[in-house]
Amino acid sequence: MKKINIFATATLLLGSMITFTNCSDLMELAPTTQYSEDIVFSDAELVQAYVFELYNNIQHGAKEHTLDGLTDDAYFTHNYGQKAINEAAVSESGLEWFGNENNPFRWQDRYKGIRYANIIISRIGEVPPKAGIDLDRLKGEALYLRAHMYHELVRGYGGVPLVTDIFEISQTEEMKQPRNSIGECLDYIVKDLEEAEKLLPDNVGDSEWGRVTKYVATGLKARILLHVASPLYADRTINTLECNQFAGDRQSTYRAAKEAALKVINESSFALVDCTTGTNTERAELFKAIITDKRNSEQMFVRNFGIEAGAENRMGLWHGPNGYHNWAGTTPTQDLVMAFEYEDGSLPEGMTRPGEYQVGNPYIGRESRFYATVATDGNTWGRARGADGQALDPTPLGELQAGYYEVTDGIALEIEIPGGEKVRFLGVNGVDTRQGPIEDWNGSWTGYYERKLIDCAVDAQYYRQAVPWTFMRLAEIYTIAAEASVELGELEDAAKYLDVLRARVGCVDTKTALAKQGKQFNQEDLREFVRHERRVEFAYESNRYYDVRRWMIANQTNSKPLTGILVIGRLKPGQTQYRPYVHSEEKYEYSYYVNSLGNESRRWDNKLYFAPISLDEMKRNTNLKQNPGMGS
Repeated sequence: MKKINIFATATLLLGSMITFTNCSDLMELAPTTQYSEDIVFSDAELVQAYVFELYNNIQHGAKEHTLDGLTDDAYFTHNYGQKAINEAAVSESGLEWFGNENNPFRWQDRYKGIRYANIIISRIGEVPPKAGIDLDRLKGEALYLRAHMYHELVRGYGGVPLVTDIFEISQTEEMKQPRNSIGECLDYIVKDLEEAEKLLPDNVGDSEWGRVTKYVATGLKARILLHVASPLYADRTINTLECNQFAGDRQSTYRAAKEAALKVINESSFALVDCTTGTNTERAELFKAIITDKRNSEQMFVRNFGIEAGAENRMGLWHGPNGYHNWAGTTPTQDLVMAFEYEDGSLPEGMTRPGEYQVGNPYIGRESRFYATVATDGNTWGRARGADGQALDPTPLGELQAGYYEVTDGIALEIEIPGGEKVRFLGVNGVDTRQGPIEDWNGSWTGYYERKLIDCAVDAQYYRQAVPWTFMRLAEIYTIAAEASVELGELEDAAKYLDVLRARVGCVDTKTALAKQGKQFNQEDLREFVRHERRVEFAYESNRYYDVRRWMIANQTNSKPLTGILVIGRLKPGQTQYRPYVHSEEKYEYSYYVNSLGNESRRWDNKLYFAPISLDEMKRNTNLKQNPGMGS
């Protein structure tokens, strides 16, 4: 008898995508984890539990390793798993991080989830109705989740096998399906989403927050249409595998993406969060709260987390400063830092190449999203240091010490600045550096820390954070509408959608920013502007990895030397400062040096436009074709 692994007790509810307030009926189910398939589909409550568990088969990004460490936006501090990919030393027999369970397009995990979705979709029609359970809605959720898993596979590998049958273990030959074309995959995903739209509700209440809605399905449709319309799938020079080449009409696909995006913008109840109130710092906190709030009007689809044991979000521990006993997992690069505009719409100049330096704070006057995203030397973190950090940083909310500072009663320091010159003075190593006194092995190599995804008020060394993972938010839909408009030659429309997005964080309008940056209001410059906007708006939300590939610019973005910042604070003439050091623009002159990090020799290889299918999968299914360059 076939059995289905299904959690129908508190285990399901704690690990589920959804946080419910009225779970009593589910909690009364028998405390077992296995039911025969026939039993499941004879009971609507069990089917509902099965669908809720299906949400766990899409991978969130609240992990120590993130996709951003594989882009020019970030560096993974501990240098395992992702280093080989950044150096193009990866293949079907050496997957490195591509084989990690945190990978959102990991082959075996997504196909396992697709199998579960296929079972639900094929059998839900035979389930007896039960009061209070909407079986049509549950089918709509299964259709959406199947589409979501296929869209992740497509974004990772290109064309993949579309498995519609439910195979038994003995059907080994039948399982050996070839890869479908990217166009066939797109049609299949869109069909699932359009069926889901008919079955899903327009909105959900607080007790069901985390369940998908009609407009989440429409938003995913806009995303995958834009993705497949992009240059990578039209290319025939680098993208040489036929199943990864889109044969459809790109203009009509961009049009369909725009129409789907506008349907969400114009018809749904989602709304951009207004971040224009107060100072630039206050606006930054409003923008950050879009991500860290448990619920707001801009979030469309999230993975909820509590602070209990079980499913957890420990981004504060994984990515926070070592001076708080955190691990600095993924840290911002100098390249990302210099991508954020000034408040007047202009872009910073210089400070991108190793050896370039600036005396005086280079971060003053940036747009508010910068301060929400990146934590720099001297920033207030948000909570007091632990017991062993208080003597080193007595400030009430903690100030990052990511540099090296002269103090009157300091120890002898010798700091080598880019170019080989050595600077000597009496000072202290900042508590959040790799030479600091607290967990120096966890210090940032880049001199920066990620801020955007972290609830800085939580003592992350000991406690989890109740911050959701955002799979989709309305801002992305605006950028989809804008990018599709650019590719359709509808430039005024593109500017209109971008202006709405930028205005809500206090940025100047598109045409003003283009002029400030010495660019024209034409298709080529506006295309680059949209791409830049996506980079800064969605930093650390797992978009950049896919974007640079579909735009075919990864040869530029992923082969640049990895750079960070070296901060040195010297006392101004006549000033003294005894330990503990405290950041002070009045007492100190701060110098900022761009330094080259030799931790990775980043090298782009065009084979990395698509991930390798594992050698085990290739052996199991001899009808599969490997992505170019990924053979053993």
